[in-house]
Amino acid sequence: MSGFLWATKEEREHDPTKVGLVQLAFPILLESLLRSTVNMIDVVFMSRISDRVVSAISVASQYIMLSMIVSSAVATGTMVCINQAIGMHNQKKVDRLASIAVVANLVLGLFFGALFYFFSDTFLVIMKLEPSSIANASRYMKICGGLMFISSVEIILNSICRSMGHTRAPLAINLVINVINLIGDYLVVFHPEIIPVDPVVGVAYATVFGRLGGLLLSIWIVSRTGVRISPKQLRPFPMDELKLSLSLGIPGGLNNLAYTLSQLVTTSIISLTGDVMVATKVYATNLINYIALVGMAFAQASTIMVGYRIGAGNYKEANQIRSLVTRIALISNAFFSLLLISVRMPLMRFFTSDPVILNIASTIFYIDFAVEIGRALNNTLAGSLQAAGDVTFQLIVNQGSGWLVSVGGSYLFAIVFGWGLYGVWIAFALDELTRGLILLYRWRSQKWIEAAQKRRTILARENV
Repeated sequence: MSGFLWATKEEREHDPTKVGLVQLAFPILLESLLRSTVNMIDVVFMSRISDRVVSAISVASQYIMLSMIVSSAVATGTMVCINQAIGMHNQKKVDRLASIAVVANLVLGLFFGALFYFFSDTFLVIMKLEPSSIANASRYMKICGGLMFISSVEIILNSICRSMGHTRAPLAINLVINVINLIGDYLVVFHPEIIPVDPVVGVAYATVFGRLGGLLLSIWIVSRTGVRISPKQLRPFPMDELKLSLSLGIPGGLNNLAYTLSQLVTTSIISLTGDVMVATKVYATNLINYIALVGMAFAQASTIMVGYRIGAGNYKEANQIRSLVTRIALISNAFFSLLLISVRMPLMRFFTSDPVILNIASTIFYIDFAVEIGRALNNTLAGSLQAAGDVTFQLIVNQGSGWLVSVGGSYLFAIVFGWGLYGVWIAFALDELTRGLILLYRWRSQKWIEAAQKRRTILARENV
């Protein structure tokens, strides 16, 4: 299996699909670090304003993330098809599929942006935030949510670069986003005499301008990959490609939607216990997000490589790659979870000095170890099943476990039993482990091969 980890320059020039896992995963890891850093930078700077502001903005951000998942439904399915088309060496089909993804994300990004701009207060009232928190969250949502089409297009262009083998491009794009965002946040919070605006508004605009810089750079890079993205690719309208993308994208998007919705409802459950609990969740999550980055990077890399193999009909290698990456993710998540436990308190003090928050978060990191083991299984298996086109089964599992175990368990443990945030994290652990073990059973059953063969047959048709 060591041959899957690295490919020589000559091998990659001869066949781009021969790229190694490390060559794909390392740039993805750095990109993920930068993306996570953008979110953490905002939280760190907003924590200098107040913990209440952090709680409010975190709720608004979850709504924005929810819409991003919905708007990416077509793009998710299209990227699966693009990877398979690359494996089949069909550039014409790659161009048409990429055009579908970009146009779909642009239209849906504009639609959700309008919803956030005009109905932000309505969305936030549902979450039962305090009036002062709603005001802060609404200002943030109108700006970042209202202009979310920038992010939605930038993210899909990033994915296209990666699928075409330009793995360093997303890293450069996210570096630009981080630099702009960091400079903007710093000036707004610490030098209001230079940019005299409300801090929440300033942080929101810093995020938007960072994303805009990333979008402009991604447009330039994609134009140099050889992929032709143009409205002309949609004439005559590619209904067959759209149906194929939707058949994968809708279940795949609903998979992510089910998880994010459950997280949104869970946040509303936590908010019943007070703003302190919400702030603790936000601070702890911003550190915990780093634990799984290595495993997630290899999982995303394997999704691309499994897609290539499935497009070529090489199911044996697809299975070998998935098995290798699952082991890497399990070891990585366990190691970094233990590392975070050992340095949790100094890191938490970057966000807050509140002794109540620090005490609760200290125990949360121990419970999260079990969460990360389940997450390692989910990240690797879900990506490989998606690459094979076996997404409907995942939808059923995620909906069932997400609502029954995660949401139901959170309410039972946190509210009924009175365990607070500890109970919520226990429910998270049970949810991740349940879904991970079920998906592992699904992959080993090899029923995903049926879905893979069906998609290959459709993509191979001349009129598709």
